[in-house]
Amino acid sequence: MMQFNSFTLQKMKRSPKGMTMIELLFVVGMIALLSGTIYKIVNQVQRSFIHSQNKLDILQATRIIMYGLRNELRNSVDKPQVFNDRLNIPVTATETVQYWFDEKQRRLYRGIKKSEINVGKDLDPATEMKAFGFDDGQILRFEYDSSYKDSNAFVESELTLNSKIWFKVTMTILYTDKFHLLSEAEKKKIETDPNDPRVKNFFMMITPRKVNWLLQATQ
Repeated sequence: MMQFNSFTLQKMKRSPKGMTMIELLFVVGMIALLSGTIYKIVNQVQRSFIHSQNKLDILQATRIIMYGLRNELRNSVDKPQVFNDRLNIPVTATETVQYWFDEKQRRLYRGIKKSEINVGKDLDPATEMKAFGFDDGQILRFEYDSSYKDSNAFVESELTLNSKIWFKVTMTILYTDKFHLLSEAEKKKIETDPNDPRVKNFFMMITPRKVNWLLQATQ
């Protein structure tokens, strides 16, 4: 028969049956630390993905606008002109593509003006023009320039560019973030600070393909 002395019985009574409070707190602390680290990593990856996706969407929309403008300007049958802050590009003898940038809402519109119907009349943005797929405020500025806007510009172009006739379009956009997601303070900073690294300028200088545009621009 097995016999137990008093020392053996005391040792058995003192043997731990589970985790101590210190061990439990240590495990909980480690779990909390690992969870916080994983959350930060996942959050950073998600922010980087959203940032990259925003840039891709904005760049794609900008390319679509610039590509269409380039083709219309290069193939215009007459000099593109700016009237009432609207860019008019004659694409055929009876059709003129009209661009208008709403400076208050900062949205860019495009419409086709029929010469025999809309003589001397600007298109209505609400019913006759279509806005490009940018969020409100994403385009900060949309500007035009040409070598034939006045006599001084033409002389300067003649001296610096060997008499080349050109029309220039410049888009200033918020490139890295969606405007409507910014705070009011950030919106004001974007609007007033031209050197903000989130703001990018895209421009193109177009020379004509059609001979009559070149000849009429020099007159």
